[in-house]
Amino acid sequence: MKIPDERPHLAEVREFYSEISYEYDGRREAYFVNLHRLFARCLREIFRDGRFGGPFDTVLDAGCGTGSQVLYAANFCRRAIGVDLTPGALKVAGRKVAARDLKNVRLVVGDVTRLSLRDRTCDCVLSLGDVIGHIPNYEAMLAEVARVSKPGALFCFECENKWYPGLLWDRKERRAALRDRRKGHLRVWEFRGKALIFNSFARGEITALLSKHGFTILDIYGFDFFTYLLPIPDKYQFSDGSGWQEKTVHALGRVDVILTRYFPVNRFGYSEVIFARRVD
Repeated sequence: MKIPDERPHLAEVREFYSEISYEYDGRREAYFVNLHRLFARCLREIFRDGRFGGPFDTVLDAGCGTGSQVLYAANFCRRAIGVDLTPGALKVAGRKVAARDLKNVRLVVGDVTRLSLRDRTCDCVLSLGDVIGHIPNYEAMLAEVARVSKPGALFCFECENKWYPGLLWDRKERRAALRDRRKGHLRVWEFRGKALIFNSFARGEITALLSKHGFTILDIYGFDFFTYLLPIPDKYQFSDGSGWQEKTVHALGRVDVILTRYFPVNRFGYSEVIFARRVD
């Protein structure tokens, strides 16, 4: 199921991230802390350790937000390009670029379904922070990533996984998931009293979509598996408090990151980071 009403939805996404862009990097809630740990591990393995090839000449961060990933990549490539829908987030990213005097970074306000790049420009594309989950026409994004990717390019992105332990405790979402077991359902994510709708993807579905657009999967890392084994409400993932629930979520999230490459985390995590290769 796709997100309906593309323009109103994207306007809501832009407004939401505009509001939190100036504080996003400093968020200390368990969810963000553990997610950033996972992203840091992925970036180290891609750029520092060369686990998926490289070195890379041109890196695109599609949905770069406040720039953490594109700035890290800039240390390992000739040119790094960050594209995001939210001007406020790019202002924050621009300040970081200026503070570090990075000459090889270009930041662009733009739509990842209509990239202003030439064909076969990039040999690495990042899209962390569940960018694809926000996009109603996610196939258009995949088509654009395929278009701007060189043969053999790495595509690393995060998406929402359809099947995860939290469905045991959430009757409403469980019903939505069971309506069509082969395809993803819409998932509601609440933060600061606002609700955002995300696409989720079944494993076979995202594999087929990537194959359709010329990508083959190299590896999949999972996230937020152990944190959902217990019926701990989401509010403890998004709380600044220091009670036992928050501490439990922090600890379980650290276990998730350590075991991210292994079953069952890499199969049934709430979200997943997929590493894929452009094959033609």
